Amino acid sequence: MSMATFDYPFADRPASRVALGCMHFGGNRNLGETDKTDSLRKGRKALETALAAGINFFDHADIYGGGESEEVFGELIEEMAVPRDSILIQTKCGIRFADNPRPGDPHRYDFSENHILRSVESSLRRLRNDRIDILLLHRPDALMEPEEIAVAFAKLHASGKVRAFGVSNHTPAQMDLLRDTLPFPVVANQVEINLLKTSLIDAGIVSAGREPAPGHPADGSLEYHRLHGIVTQAWAPLAYGYLSGRKPDTDDPRIKPTADLVQELAETHSVPPESIVIAWLLRHPAGIHPIVGTRDPARIKACARATHLRLNREEWYRLYIAGRGTPLP
Repeated sequence: MSMATFDYPFADRPASRVALGCMHFGGNRNLGETDKTDSLRKGRKALETALAAGINFFDHADIYGGGESEEVFGELIEEMAVPRDSILIQTKCGIRFADNPRPGDPHRYDFSENHILRSVESSLRRLRNDRIDILLLHRPDALMEPEEIAVAFAKLHASGKVRAFGVSNHTPAQMDLLRDTLPFPVVANQVEINLLKTSLIDAGIVSAGREPAPGHPADGSLEYHRLHGIVTQAWAPLAYGYLSGRKPDTDDPRIKPTADLVQELAETHSVPPESIVIAWLLRHPAGIHPIVGTRDPARIKACARATHLRLNREEWYRLYIAGRGTPLP
């Protein structure tokens, strides 16, 4: 069964309906993984599984694994002789950690022309590639100058090093500021959205107790994306695995009833629970593009199966209400 697809406005080939997030390809430091040999082994299994499932869209960032995630991916793509034109590669830039490059430097965001250009050059080198399909500005830089970003983007596009541009974690107003200045469209905004993080959907429901509160700058993001042809990419779409078997490290009272409902629907549809969690996002008419951040082959296969499962309206709302933890108004 082939993977369902959809189109990005710039692309000459369709993107897989589910994307693979490669944050952990450089090793999961939380699990004590620091050996590159182990990272290559696990990354290879994940990549082989994803490609076999029809996944052709891969998401990176220059900071993932301190750059090692891009490095491992680039090495694997080369070793496995994956045709460059068969995949779409996305990466991000703009986050700078403390003490980088000098001791005492603060954690900060940097959309300066020099940093954007240096970041892309470094990512291309680590990815062993000559181009990036989509470059995202990672988190909003309070000191961003749209005109300076436009200069950097124009240079990257003219050189053929970046084909298209987008953002991550930006509000509609911030995107307006960029869209009024950039010589290219904003093709995507990557935001956190999942069954336990429903605030961007809640924003479309009139209720005094909703989250985000009335007037929150993110209000209307999903509608804004639809109006302007911007793809909504979802990071953490699996809700950190809390709804599909991972033991929660939080006492959030919504988790157990939502996980129980996910399991019930998984049994009804004869699919793994991850399929239900991802299918819930795919059912939304905004055309949400889930970026699944896992190296587990079983989870990758389960997420791919979601593209062939369409929840009905009643199932979708049961899950939504459980994830919200409060009744609809």
